[in-house]
Amino acid sequence: MVRKGNPKNIGKFEDLQREGIKFVNRQRGSGTRLLLDYNLNKSGISPDSINGYYREEFTHLAVAAAVEAGDADAGLGVFSAAALMGLDFIPVCNEEYDLAIPEEYMSLDIVKEFIETIKSEEFRKKLDELGGYDYSNTGTIITQGAEHA
Repeated sequence: MVRKGNPKNIGKFEDLQREGIKFVNRQRGSGTRLLLDYNLNKSGISPDSINGYYREEFTHLAVAAAVEAGDADAGLGVFSAAALMGLDFIPVCNEEYDLAIPEEYMSLDIVKEFIETIKSEEFRKKLDELGGYDYSNTGTIITQGAEHA
């Protein structure tokens, strides 16, 4: 996430090392932090070379708020937080999530209702409002190696 218009012209992880760039990070152990550390390591970038690497926030929205307020020039987070704060967003990757439910619970009404909810048009509209989500496979049930719609 960067300020609207990306005034510091930040476009890649290497740019975080530049003089005058302030970064805000997620807390140790978060998936976002692990993603950053993975990419820094892959690019041969030392965390010590990034001004603000050790400044930690606990939510995507807190990172976005720091960037929006001008306390940082960039921070790693999700599109919806950037959009909520009026920031520009530079995609780094796409994440996929699976929900594992033991087969014996699949017949429970609450599980059936949950699956119907995440497959509903109303749910998809809410995701569209947040922005940045691909729900094309949401609600797909995979059992014993077979997919069911």
